[in-house]
Formats: sequence, C-alpha cells, structure tokens
Amino acid sequence: MILALRKRTQAASLSALFILEMIPSVAMRRFVTLALSFVGLFDAVYLWWVYASPSHPMACLGTGCDVVRASAYAHVWGVPTPVYGVAMYATLAILAFAEVMAGRILAAVIRTLILLVAAAGLVVSAILTSIEAFKLHAFCDWCLLSAIVVTLILIVSALGMRRATPPPEGIAALQMVRAQFVLFIIAVIVGLVVFWHLSHSGEFTAAQRVNAATLEARLVRPDSPATGNLASPVTVVEFGDFDCPFCKLTQTSVQQLLKQYGSQIKFVFRQFPMDLLNPNMHPEAEKAAEASECAAAQGKFWQADPLFYQNQPNLAVPALEKYAAQLGLNTSEFDQCLSSGQMAARVRGDFEDGRAVGVNGTPTFFVNGREMLAPTYAQLSQAVDAALARSGFTTAQAGNAKARSTQAASAENSGVKSTASGNGAAAPAASIPSLNAGNPFSQVAQSNPLACSAQDASLAQPTLIHTAAAQKIYESRPKPVFVDIRSADEYAAGHIAGAISIPIEEIQQQWSSLSRNRTLVFYQANQGGSGEDVCAFSRAAARVLLLHGYDPSRVKVYEDGLDGWKKSGLPVAK
Repeated sequence: MILALRKRTQAASLSALFILEMIPSVAMRRFVTLALSFVGLFDAVYLWWVYASPSHPMACLGTGCDVVRASAYAHVWGVPTPVYGVAMYATLAILAFAEVMAGRILAAVIRTLILLVAAAGLVVSAILTSIEAFKLHAFCDWCLLSAIVVTLILIVSALGMRRATPPPEGIAALQMVRAQFVLFIIAVIVGLVVFWHLSHSGEFTAAQRVNAATLEARLVRPDSPATGNLASPVTVVEFGDFDCPFCKLTQTSVQQLLKQYGSQIKFVFRQFPMDLLNPNMHPEAEKAAEASECAAAQGKFWQADPLFYQNQPNLAVPALEKYAAQLGLNTSEFDQCLSSGQMAARVRGDFEDGRAVGVNGTPTFFVNGREMLAPTYAQLSQAVDAALARSGFTTAQAGNAKARSTQAASAENSGVKSTASGNGAAAPAASIPSLNAGNPFSQVAQSNPLACSAQDASLAQPTLIHTAAAQKIYESRPKPVFVDIRSADEYAAGHIAGAISIPIEEIQQQWSSLSRNRTLVFYQANQGGSGEDVCAFSRAAARVLLLHGYDPSRVKVYEDGLDGWKKSGLPVAK
C-alpha cells in the first residue's frame, strides 16, 4: 500500500514539476498559484460536503475514501477536517489575488504569507497522510490530491521568492487582475459542472440502479403490516430481522419516530431474515418472522414486534409459542400456523422484494424511497421532515386523516392487517409518492459498519474464545482490556472485574480510545443465538476495530460472556 502511494504521488508530482519548469514568467507563476488554490478549494469543499452527511455519495477510485471518512480523524475538535482545508485554500486564493494589486513591500509580505501558509498546509497534509498509511491503512484519493496541490503551491511560492520581481503596475497590473477574474469565472463554472457530475456518480447503493417501476411495485405490498397515518403521502418502510441485534437497538428510534410523527406518516414493516442470505447469520430469524406473521393473522403484529425484539436472543420455536400466549393469541391456531410453515411464502416474498429494491442488510429503512442503513433517530427524523416538506402535508391534513387511520387500525385489531389507504380501500404499491423525485441523492444508503449486512460473514472476524482462554488472558501481563458492550445500566448492575464500559451504540465514537498495544476482549451477557452468529454485538464491535487497522491477534470476543464468567466463579464487580 505504501509503495502504491509512493508511485502515485511521485508520478503526479513529477508531471506537475515538469509543467512548472515550462512556465517562463513570475507573473505566470502567480497565476498558477491562484489556479492551484482553486483546485485545492474545490477539493476541500467537495470533501466538506460529503463529510457533512454520511448519506451523501462519495466518488473515489477505491474504498479508502469511506474508511477515512468514517474514522475518528474525519473531525478535529468536532469540526469536519476538510473545513480547515477550505479555510487554507480560500486564504491562499485571496492572497494570490491581493499580491498583484499590492505595492512592492506589501507584495513581499504577501509572498511570505503564501509560503508560510503553504508550508503549514504541507505539514498538516503529511501528518494526515501518515495517519492514513500507518493507522487507517487506507488512502483517500481526494486527500492525496490536496497534499499534492499544497506541495505544488509551496514549490511555486518558493520559486517566486527566489526570483522575486517588482509587482506589475498600471496597464500590466490591470491586465493581470482581468486575467485572474477570468480564471475565477472559469473556475466557478468548471467547479459547478464537475461537482454536479461527482454528486451524480458517487458510490450509490443497488437501490439507485432499480427502476422506478420496481420500487413502486415491490417496496410496499397492499397487505404489508402498516401503522400510523395510513393516508399520509409520506411512507417509512423498515426491512427488519427480529434476530438482528442492531434492529433491536433501532427500535428505540422507531418508537420515538411513531410517537412524534404517528399522525403524519405511514410506517410499514417488511420481513428480511438474514439467515436467508447466510445460514450463519441469525439462525432463528426466519421462524421468528413467520411467527410475527402468524400473530398478524390474529391482529397482533404490532404487539408481537416489540415483544420479539425484547426477548432476543431467545427466539426458538418453544419461546415463540410462549410469547404467543403472552400476547393473548389463540395458541392452537398460532401453533398450527407456525408448525405448518403457513407464512413461509409470505416471509420469503418480503425477502425477495427487499433484494429487488437493493436491500443487503438490516435494519434498512426507506423514507419515500430514500434508502438508509441503520440510521440514527436524528437522521430518520431529518429525512421524514424533508419528505413532509416536499409533500406539503400539513398538520391540519394530518388531523383530518387521523380518523381514517384509527378506523383502519381498528380493523387490524379485529384480525385484519392494516391495508387501508386514504379512502379506506386497499392501498396499491403505486400509491407510494414520488420515489425518485426531489433530492437526487434520495436513494443513497448510509454506511454503518454496525449494521448486519450480507458481506459480514466474508469480512475479517475477531478471534472467539471461551472461559478458559478468557481467564488466561485476564491473568496475563501486560494487563488486557475487557470491554463490556452492554448498556451502562447493565454494566452498573454487574460486570467482569476491571472491565470498562463502551455500549455498542457508542463504539464507533470511542473505538480510538482503546489501546492498540494491549489485548482487547469484547463481551456481552452472552453471545446470543448460535455461536456462528457473526452479527452479534460483540463480534460487530470487534470488527469496527479490525476495520481501523487493529492487530487481529489482539482483538478477541469472549463468547460465553458474563453468564459464563459468573458460572465459573470468576471475579465480578458492581
């Protein structure tokens, strides 16, 4: 990787230096400084745009750009790193403009400032490139371009200092100002065209390549479980898996969303059991999905939904039958429905619809066609607000439609799935409004390494250990770090003595606080489900560290978890 970086950088630098040597005049060198400043400014503005929201697509020759964007170094003091690049290149451009119009003494000062700013920029670029090479093991082409540009500006400014001549005066100065203004106009026009092209050709998900007719037909079916305001022009669809740990985490966002927007949006659930993609992922998911559909047949889908998530990882058939009794279902009908596989075709139909619209992992949401993978509540609510604004759906309209939604919900509680549209009839899939309208990035998926995806099983996996090996590591020197990834409350109730707490939902923000030189052992209460479940919390948390270049030999997952630790009589703290 280092060799590839070296070759790429050397080739670009040598070509640029050859061009610079062909430039005959000092005035032209000033012109080149301004042009390079515009190139760097465009680079930094584009990076700022893609760093500002993970839902923005990013054009890149490889996968390193997204790795760098997802790292802790993408923000410095809470500010996106490219913002500092924007400030630097804007300063260089302003100084390059000013030098032509300045007197001899002031021009000399400006040349010195350009040299110092470029030198500082080169130092920062060198540091950031070193971080990419030795910490992240990934390179962002846009970052490398910025490093090359600031290096060239430094060379040009140094040549200008060595061959300094009096600044142009009179007509010569006016002609130079005009030339710079023309360059500015050209830079703006070219920049807008290139930006438009990049924003339409970034790394989009498969959903963007799905035609509108497929989305309209397969994103929502007339008999899909729905709640909220069934007459709303804004439809939120979740493709979920009851055995997916991160779907369970996201349910807090779903409940909050329904509480805040329940009278304004239609919320639809689609089944996407990940074991249909890979048997090693969520082996109980398909049967749990069938059980929820059996509950829906008795009008209790929306009661079964939170109950199943709450009882992860125990979703075996006997447990599902017990939950049916808790829901007050007709247990004989439920048992017959589940054992006969009556709902298997429905579940697989949802799964195939999900694949058809580009779903590759869970939880995946669509807000009026905008795909989002494992979004936070803030991201979900922002997408809903934007969809409501585009639809023009008012609070008054929401109130008028509430009665129709209540009527439809009553029908569901009587044993019929919510399928009503605004007029009480079955809502055809084509009623979903404007899936491809509005924002050109409306179908860009957000990257989230904690989500459960089809590629998880093929990624580098952490080493799994059991109690004997965990105890040996625990007693070894240098002292290892045991990381409890449960909630803070669960940690406070009892944890492995000496373990630190990093809840799973915070691992992406806190991973860099963990030492690279000590053995790291992740654990939860237990691994949950099958020992082959690559999407369980502990494995996913450990994979975040592997993604950021941690030594795989130092990253472990204690599969027996706190339960196994307690059973062996090992030290526990509160």
